[in-house]
Amino acid sequence: MIKRPDSTDFYRVLVAIETDPTRFYGANASRPALLNHSDSEQLLAHIASDLKALFPEISRCSLITAGALFDQTQLLRPLYPVFQALEAVPTNQQTENFKPGLVSIGASDGQMPVSDLCPLPDIPLGLLQLLPVVIQGPADLVRELGQAMEYRFIEEGQVSAHSAAWMETAFGISINHARMMTLTDLNAMLRLQLDHFGFLPLWELLDAALSENVEAIKVQTERGQEFLLENGSVQTRFETFDNWARQGRGAHIAAERQALAAAYGEWTREFRQYLTTLQAHGLEVRFHTTGDDTSIEGTYLKEASESAPGTGDSTITEHSYSELGTIAVTVRHSDIVENYYPLSAGGLNDIQAHIRAHIPGVHSVAFPGTILHSEKSRRLVPDAGNFMARN
Repeated sequence: MIKRPDSTDFYRVLVAIETDPTRFYGANASRPALLNHSDSEQLLAHIASDLKALFPEISRCSLITAGALFDQTQLLRPLYPVFQALEAVPTNQQTENFKPGLVSIGASDGQMPVSDLCPLPDIPLGLLQLLPVVIQGPADLVRELGQAMEYRFIEEGQVSAHSAAWMETAFGISINHARMMTLTDLNAMLRLQLDHFGFLPLWELLDAALSENVEAIKVQTERGQEFLLENGSVQTRFETFDNWARQGRGAHIAAERQALAAAYGEWTREFRQYLTTLQAHGLEVRFHTTGDDTSIEGTYLKEASESAPGTGDSTITEHSYSELGTIAVTVRHSDIVENYYPLSAGGLNDIQAHIRAHIPGVHSVAFPGTILHSEKSRRLVPDAGNFMARN
């Protein structure tokens, strides 16, 4: 609940819609529609009716929403920008002059009037779609309603069949289930999801960021990676294969039969899962190298290798693992071997552009389908065969 001296208070709730995410992908993909002003008014009228059936006193409050559905990664971000945008809608906030009403925000020409109320197009949509609703009213009443919602939504918060059917048509989605939910409920659900898949430290980072915890918090993952949340951003060390396998967490793993390669692949999988989730929730992630703790700038890391090149080695070797795609790129030119590691979605493209610009000529490129390394030196190596020519 957002308290403001000598004014009304806000309370944040959600309509959680379990839908069919297969509609969001494929040849005939369609995202949930943005509702125009008229449909947004009707949407809020449906929500108000369902809430009033549970809490008659809510008629003394205003309800504010926008005609858009959001993924939880956009809603659960530091400072809750979507809810802040709803609370910034001009209304009379003075308690003595407060007049309840329904305040809906609709789209014009397919665009919301406020950028924070626009669903982000680059977020992969999931099973759960969320409609944020803000309750505004006299402080004591809003406090009582909020406490009651924390308990009653769990058992009685299901959206009426009439409202669900209307939303299904208006947003152009299928609805398997729709219910009212508080932010506490949504946070608890996220915790259960992440804990189930072994990512409880990730939830601890997100929870601290959402609660605006001023104290730094450091967590360690199952594979020993450390993430530090401090001053609103997350810091972590990125370990190259050579460092990880020789001096890091992989130093004790046998190098034979691709055990070392598989272990680094799983290390990379966990690293990317943390990175992707943190960034999806609006958190900046900063990388540091091991050893001298130098900050890494840009979309990739270049490492000078101590591996000795061979005369038959491929110019470029793209190391990969399972469905993760490229883990690292080893480049041999003259008597030098360098390793490149993508650190973001565009990192591999930037690596390839760098190679084209700085290593001209015809390149022999190898895709070994695994992480090639020397069992003796425990370093990445270029492919000595099984390559194809490419300009």
